[in-house]
Amino acid sequence: MLRKLALLLVIVIPISAYSATKYEIEAAVNDEKFFINDELFEAKTYCLGWEEGDMVIFLEGRANGICTTATLYNVDKEEKCEVWCE
Repeated sequence: MLRKLALLLVIVIPISAYSATKYEIEAAVNDEKFFINDELFEAKTYCLGWEEGDMVIFLEGRANGICTTATLYNVDKEEKCEVWCE
């Protein structure tokens, strides 16, 4: 019974509901400043090796910069980094 319910949910719920929105790093400066979605984010320490063109997902915080802090996940590097929202 539970398997049928789970299968029904997978069929009914669109795949897009499972995927997070990815954003491209538009510019990166010294592993610490990143322009994403036309907003500036500054690393709390460093996001080593993160560069222009990498794709990120916002695990916490907002891509529109209206936040105090955010946690980004770099899809290309498979790493998380804490940033300040500007």
